[in-house]
Amino acid sequence: MNGVNKIGPLTGYKVVEFSSYPVGSILGMLLSDQGAEVVRIESQQNTPESINAEEISVWHRGKVSIELNLPDKHSFDKLFGKIREADVLIYDHYADCDLSYTSLAKDNPGLVCVSLPGFPKGHIYEDLPPDEGIVAAASGIYSFNPSGEQPIEGEGPSFHALPYASTFAAITASTAVVAALFHRVKHNTGQQITVPVHDAMYQGMGSALVRHSKRSHGNQEGHPVIKRFYRCKDDRWINVNISMPRFLRPFLENIDHIDWLEPLTNSKALLADELSRNQWINQFAEIWLGKTAIQWENIMADLGIPGTMCRSIDEWLDSEHSVAAGTTITVEDPVIGEMKQPGKIVRLSNQIENIS
Repeated sequence: MNGVNKIGPLTGYKVVEFSSYPVGSILGMLLSDQGAEVVRIESQQNTPESINAEEISVWHRGKVSIELNLPDKHSFDKLFGKIREADVLIYDHYADCDLSYTSLAKDNPGLVCVSLPGFPKGHIYEDLPPDEGIVAAASGIYSFNPSGEQPIEGEGPSFHALPYASTFAAITASTAVVAALFHRVKHNTGQQITVPVHDAMYQGMGSALVRHSKRSHGNQEGHPVIKRFYRCKDDRWINVNISMPRFLRPFLENIDHIDWLEPLTNSKALLADELSRNQWINQFAEIWLGKTAIQWENIMADLGIPGTMCRSIDEWLDSEHSVAAGTTITVEDPVIGEMKQPGKIVRLSNQIENIS
């Protein structure tokens, strides 16, 4: 990808990205979006596998790429030459040389070294790379029961293409990089940052990883009657979160059924009588068939209740809100042409918004 002139909080900082996996590329993208000059080192040693062109175009936007024939000595000299000039080094699973701060501080004492291993030292899988599939399986993203002990009948592992673990680790590392650069300004020294991709998933999965003492599985207990998804009049679905009384009360007032509040908040009574519970489930589901999904979405917005019409990927990318908020942007990619990409996660005043 071609470099671009950018102004942001990291303008003037030089980053060397030497990464074989999505986590390093995503971190480099986040730093580049904030104005850093990111040089990505390309070689046969760190060519991503199973990554399509669209993902690469997003993750490598705004960077300058340099191809090196590693482990050729002349190429190594070029790599370390770039590192000596850098403020930040990003690396993951590379065994042919030591890229730690301890090894590199003699030639560049202000360098911030960011290591992104798959697993921490001492972990049973510490020698495995930060491959998204491996980390996802080990951390519980792809699992039968995230934190449970007993299989739940009818449930199976959930697989998805989004690089959750890599993204959480990259976001975590990006804030650590900024903190380390601030520390360098104050103390005139660099340091080592290590963010195991596996560990970063714990903040992302939150309560799903916490085993309740009275449950044999990690799934959250839902309301016995109120569901999260409902089919609407136009045969589309809405996703709502109204089981809590502070959301349920205004909803029931809106549909002129405040008399339902007491029985619907008495979970013990609902659980005790299966026939009554099924009647409530059917009765509550019929309510949503009276309006279209977008009508319900607007009602939820007016009432301050979490709820949104279920949309396709294209509908989300083209939605008025996502475009106006800069959540999605349109760029002219030199390889693919015009394409939609995610916008900047962090936007500050006095910062040029263009991404190329």
